[in-house]
Amino acid sequence: MSDGVLRLKVVLADTEPPIWRRIEVPADLTLKELHAVIQAAMGWENAHLYQFHVGRETIAGPGMGGGGFLGPRPASAGQVRLDDLATHGVKRFTYLYDMGDSWEHQIKIEKMLPSDPLAAYPRLIDGARRCPPEDCGGIPGFYAFLDAINDPKHPDHADRIDWYGGRFDPGSLDIEPIQIHLARIATRRKRAIAKRGH
Repeated sequence: MSDGVLRLKVVLADTEPPIWRRIEVPADLTLKELHAVIQAAMGWENAHLYQFHVGRETIAGPGMGGGGFLGPRPASAGQVRLDDLATHGVKRFTYLYDMGDSWEHQIKIEKMLPSDPLAAYPRLIDGARRCPPEDCGGIPGFYAFLDAINDPKHPDHADRIDWYGGRFDPGSLDIEPIQIHLARIATRRKRAIAKRGH
């Protein structure tokens, strides 16, 4: 399975209209590597802790303690691969970023594909809407932020624009920086694999 590619849809929970990305990643990607891919694809700043939830299991990122997926041994995001999940019939799981703001992402494994030798993975296939600003207070804070910046008469209008550093267009999705970040991840991954002699 490790030569294949998985197409994933990542949706930021409780957003309406939904903020989402469709990405293709190597099937043998670890969940720690997937964390980096989601950060790049969504537009997060990788400034907070994270964990994955697969069914009732928690798979921890660095600094979060151990989980227990695939047996009694503690599991961390660096030990569990996507193809481990797919082999166990997992179709959906959750990625939680920033334990304070609690940005929950629903991840669906849409399909397994053969790897295209001319393509670099991970890669962005599609998506919609801009990621919320970091540290804005989770989903409730994000929508309060949007209310304030979209209404010049709102008492917090000027403060929120000043806090963010300018205008914020929630409907825009700037693809180019996402592609640049994902290309860097693909290059680092190729180098790491080459060093291991695979």
